[in-house]
Amino acid sequence: MTTSEPANPCLTVFHDGSCPLCQREIALARKVTAGEGVAFVDVSAASAGEVAPGLTAVAAMRCFHVQRADGTMLSGAAAFLEMWSRSPQLAWLQNVARRPFLVAALDRLYVFLLLIRPAISGLLRRIEN
Repeated sequence: MTTSEPANPCLTVFHDGSCPLCQREIALARKVTAGEGVAFVDVSAASAGEVAPGLTAVAAMRCFHVQRADGTMLSGAAAFLEMWSRSPQLAWLQNVARRPFLVAALDRLYVFLLLIRPAISGLLRRIEN
């Protein structure tokens, strides 16, 4: 498990560093949240135990999670909205996150993307090699 960024983050992002699609998204997230107290934890090399209280490495690899400084864990679309809203340019996403019906719709889209993620990752690996 690899952690980068601040020692006392206001948000911790748990991501799959072995996924080419995830690598691209996290690279962009690091760029737009630089200096905003966001830490990134690559769980792809973690053991089977917990990577955070209540979050196993297996669960973290299956679905995107973030943890707020107060310990609140978010997953799926809510986690993405939380991460992206930490960017000064994308802070308006906090308004989207306050609308449960929009979060639910985005979560359905996220579940679909999880289904096709292996195919997208495979395509990206072939392109990179």
